[in-house]
Amino acid sequence: MHLSGKHKTLISLYGLGWSVVSPALALSQRMRQGYWERLLHRNWGRSPHWQDVWIQAASGGEAYLAFELINELAQEKINVLATSGTSQGMEVLGKVQAWCSANKQRGLRFQREYFPFDAPRLMRKALSLTLPKVVVLLETELWPGLLSACAEQDLPVVVVNGRMSAKSLAGYLTMAGFFRATAPRKILAISQADARRFGTLFGQDRVTVMPNMKFDRVDIASEDPAHNPVSALLKTNSSLAVFGSVRRQEETDLVPVIAELRQARPKTSIGLFPRHMHRVNAWSTLLEKAELPFVLRSTISEPVAPGTLILWDAFGELDAAYALCRAAFVGGSLKPLGGQNFLEPLAHGVVPCIGPHWKNFSWVGRDIFNQGLAVQVKDAEELAQRMVKLLERPQAKDTVKERFSGYVSSRQGGTLLAADLIRRVLDEQSDRQE
Repeated sequence: MHLSGKHKTLISLYGLGWSVVSPALALSQRMRQGYWERLLHRNWGRSPHWQDVWIQAASGGEAYLAFELINELAQEKINVLATSGTSQGMEVLGKVQAWCSANKQRGLRFQREYFPFDAPRLMRKALSLTLPKVVVLLETELWPGLLSACAEQDLPVVVVNGRMSAKSLAGYLTMAGFFRATAPRKILAISQADARRFGTLFGQDRVTVMPNMKFDRVDIASEDPAHNPVSALLKTNSSLAVFGSVRRQEETDLVPVIAELRQARPKTSIGLFPRHMHRVNAWSTLLEKAELPFVLRSTISEPVAPGTLILWDAFGELDAAYALCRAAFVGGSLKPLGGQNFLEPLAHGVVPCIGPHWKNFSWVGRDIFNQGLAVQVKDAEELAQRMVKLLERPQAKDTVKERFSGYVSSRQGGTLLAADLIRRVLDEQSDRQE
């Protein structure tokens, strides 16, 4: 594709900016990891096989979506390069690599690398080292250097599970001419609103709506109380309420909620799970000041008495506690922190309570509240009231799981659509080369 002189000048200036900032990025704690790989040193992208597909996953969440795609494409005899810009993303891609190595009988070959700095010269070099037939961008990864390098080589780019906020669109529109000249061939957006925004930037003819791939990652839990580590901490048929993934900013708000719950339901044990273990000491101080007796999880050697408040100072047991509880609050939601995963208790048949802040999980949709599968409260006072009601009249877990399964299954299938698009573009590229 021929870029205009104006766009070439813009890309040259963009590349000059990268030349200035790249040395300073070596001082960034986040960018220091993989710094030389981001500059395409240390054998970046070297492989005995050219890559058919390059998947870019910004961080850990997108890398898990890449995992879903790889699983769907696993039977194809193709070579896939997946990149990420963060250590969390690279860690997840490492799991993908291990999975692919353990399933060598399948056709797909996999390689992971840090995503290069978006300097146009580096992106041109990255494409020459890997020679992909299609570049796949997950969610919102519109990098000018990569897009221009692909446009120069007439290399198709597709966006899958695409999302774009109104704020992001406003920023992209300041360079609308450039983005239209380097537009992805096809965009699969996760909602009508996202599709309209992508269409405003690139043209509606390139955009289709797809189910969110994140629903393909949701599993309905199968219960096994005999092997649940939390079972050994509670007496048979004990009632348990869980405060999960509680963030620092919510701590003082939740102390009176816990106190009210203990007063209203004195025989209900409470499991308190800070999101970060270093907050256990702070919680100990808060509970002591409030004269709320508690025990640390690490000190329990036999089932506790009903009504015990347990402060969890051990990793890895929150999901097990969700499986046994009758009511759950999921943190990060009373304050504007984006929320934590409130689908975890729901997968065990427990209707969760969350606060008003859950933008990190807005993809789940408001229908989950409309259908009574989750409860949203406006503040800590309402939280206490709703948790007491849920403990007094808990819904049958099997019924909740069945309804949740229906909610999820009706929204699944996005990964298959994305994989089919990749297959179709690969076939088109193969036809062109023949």
